[in-house]
Amino acid sequence: MTRTIPTRGGLAGTALVLLLALTSACSSDDGTSSGSSGGPTIVATHSILGDLVENVVGDQAQVEVLMPPGTDPHEFEPSAQQIAELQEADLVVANGLGFEEGLDDALVQAEQAGVPVVSLGEQLDPIPFAEEGEHADEGEEGEEHTEDPHWFTDPQRAASAVGLIATAVAEETRLDVSADAEGYATQLSDVDVLIDQQLAEIPEDRRVLITNHEVFGYFAERYGFEVVGVVVPGGTTLAEPSSGELADLVEVIQEQDVPAIFADASSSTDLADTLAAETGQDVEVVSLFSESLGEPGSGGETYVELIQTNADRITAALA
Repeated sequence: MTRTIPTRGGLAGTALVLLLALTSACSSDDGTSSGSSGGPTIVATHSILGDLVENVVGDQAQVEVLMPPGTDPHEFEPSAQQIAELQEADLVVANGLGFEEGLDDALVQAEQAGVPVVSLGEQLDPIPFAEEGEHADEGEEGEEHTEDPHWFTDPQRAASAVGLIATAVAEETRLDVSADAEGYATQLSDVDVLIDQQLAEIPEDRRVLITNHEVFGYFAERYGFEVVGVVVPGGTTLAEPSSGELADLVEVIQEQDVPAIFADASSSTDLADTLAAETGQDVEVVSLFSESLGEPGSGGETYVELIQTNADRITAALA
């Protein structure tokens, strides 16, 4: 059973429809997976990971998620209750690559308490944010995170992550989750093929992305797009672009006749809206699920729904 721990503040096509229906059939009516409250407790740091873990363990373990749907991970800080839950877990599944900055100390403390923590991003062939580390995200003490932590925007890497999760679960909890993990990884690979076919509708000269911040690098690499600019420089939503950077981005949009700016569903679109207006062109601001699942009924309630909804919206904006 998936449970969210309270926070401090609180394809196109028939084949894909069938896949989504199968996914929904595995969930309970209230949108949470129908697992048992017994068995080991596995903590996932954010909602996308929680969905991956839940599909791996099924009803054999209780899955708890620190960051609920709609949370901006760059602004997240754990509550005292969440820190305690981490230290009592049988296994913690983390994103890695600096994604959970506000959880760094708590994850270290959990490891020191003897809790096994598996960090996925470092094992998934990470790519840099930009050439030569340009626009790297700086941590609290000036440490640069030059590798992009948003590996989950590539379903192939997510399928590989499922294998890593299954291995960690088997090693640390002695549960046999191989069948569920293999089935889910196959489903992600099938959806990846369908998305690739769908995105093929977009002409080569329109396969360009401008995003709210640097979050779709893995998506671009997987499906043959080019990220030609970001509104907020770097891999965090907390940075502030300079007037010069915004002026340069307006020029890029005008010169390349970019039809859309893709914003984060979990963040404000105000800056993207202002930028679109500054171009003097018909530029649409399109919301994508980037770092969190969506609320029930949003089209991003599960990881499979999230990646398909994003593909639908990108195709509609660019094709």
